[in-house]
Formats: sequence, structure tokens, C-alpha cells
Amino acid sequence: MLIPLYTPRHFRGLSTWHISGGRIKAYGISAHASEKDQFLQPELITAARSFVEANLSRMEVTPHYSAGFAVLHHGSSAKTLLTQWWVNECVCMQFAAQSDYSGQPSFSFTKSDLMACAYELVAIDFERRAWVSTVMSGRPMEAYLESWLPHGLY
Repeated sequence: MLIPLYTPRHFRGLSTWHISGGRIKAYGISAHASEKDQFLQPELITAARSFVEANLSRMEVTPHYSAGFAVLHHGSSAKTLLTQWWVNECVCMQFAAQSDYSGQPSFSFTKSDLMACAYELVAIDFERRAWVSTVMSGRPMEAYLESWLPHGLY
């Protein structure tokens, strides 16, 4: 199987989603946007946030810090949504969802053991480093929530 060459994609912090007392830092990745194009369609962002909100009960089965991040990726063959939250000092929990590439976005949980693609790992790596350098270094949760991967090509 031929592996395509890595081509940098556009990354952008979308906003902090305040949902049921929790705060989720939402990132967007687009394989298709240019700096002058609309980054991600508003209906895609709305569908992603709605899916996270509708599935918060998955977070409630473990004691957590009401803080995490989501990665919404409009890739070259799918629309993927990864939702992570911090538990037990240094553990990051996750659920993954996808929507068909074409048509209106409609997320559902993945049927495989999907973790992340090479692009999504950029945001996950940044968030791990932000967690370690803030909360796990004795700084307040606000310092973590204010740490964002800079907009750009990665």
C-alpha cells in the first residue's frame, strides 16, 4: 500500500466549549482550507459540539477535572472528532467519532479502535505538553485552559 506524502494542514483553535460545567478546548484541522477560505463549515463545528454535549455521560463514569480538548478534523477522506478529558492526575481519556466525508455532518462513534492520525497527534502532543507544563507543574487550571497550539500549518 502506497503511503501519501505528509502535506501540512491548517490548524486553528476554534473556541473553548463550556458544556455542563466543563471546559473543552476545541481545535480544528482542515486538509482543504487556505488562509483566505472559510476554515471549517459552521454546520460541521455545530454538529461536533452537539455530539460532544450529547455524549458527556461517557466522561462522568470517571472522576475528572472538567477540562479537556477536542480535535475536529476535516481530512481527505473523513470528518473525525476526537474528544479527550483529563482524569487521575495524568491520564487522558478519549472517545472518537466520525461523519461521512460528504453531505451534512452527522457524527457517530467509531466502530474501530481509532486513536488518531498523524495530523491529529500534533494537537494531542501539544495538549500533553501543556498539561505537564501547567497543571502538573503546580500552576492553576486556568493556565492550562489558556494554552493553545498556535494557528498555522503543521
